[in-house]
Formats: sequence, C-alpha cells, structure tokens
Amino acid sequence: MGKVKPVKQVSFGALQDSRSWIIFPKAVEYWLSDDGKNYKLAATIKTKIAPDSLEPQTQEYTAPIVKYSRYIKVIAKQYGPLPEWHESKGISSYIFADEITIE
Repeated sequence: MGKVKPVKQVSFGALQDSRSWIIFPKAVEYWLSDDGKNYKLAATIKTKIAPDSLEPQTQEYTAPIVKYSRYIKVIAKQYGPLPEWHESKGISSYIFADEITIE
C-alpha cells in the first residue's frame, strides 16, 4: 500500500457454481506485514455455504482487522477434489474470486 496505513477490514468475494466445478474456498486467511517479509495472521474466515448448495451464488469473506499494515497477503484455502456426490467426483475444484477490498 506504499506505506504503513490503518486497515479497518479486508474482504474477499468469491463465486460458487458447484455444477461447473467452482466451489467456495474452505477458508480465507488475511496476513499483515510492515516489511513484506514477516507476516502475522490477522484473521481467518470460514465458508458458510456447503458445496452441495447447487444454485450459483456469491459470498463475501469479510474480516474486521483494525490494525496498521503496509502489506496484506490473502490466502484462499481450496476446497480440494470434487466430493463423492458430484458427477465429476475426484477432479480438482476451482476458486473464482471477484475482488479484494481493503478499507
């Protein structure tokens, strides 16, 4: 962000369309750093919607942070292989991210 600034919250938007192999991440982690080398975990937000919810939908992974930081690392934890009930079971799922918002 150029310099150390206050961060109120961070949000990550994602899409789920299970029929198209797109499944929400299991969780999204937000890591903060002042130097770009040493990061500390600031928040972990878990998904609230099961992969067997077949209607296409979006979800925001929003975390109130209220800290100062120059660098923010966002890690979306992939669901993994498609579940047993899926017609393409065992094949890797995808994450579709919309945008990352920093306030």
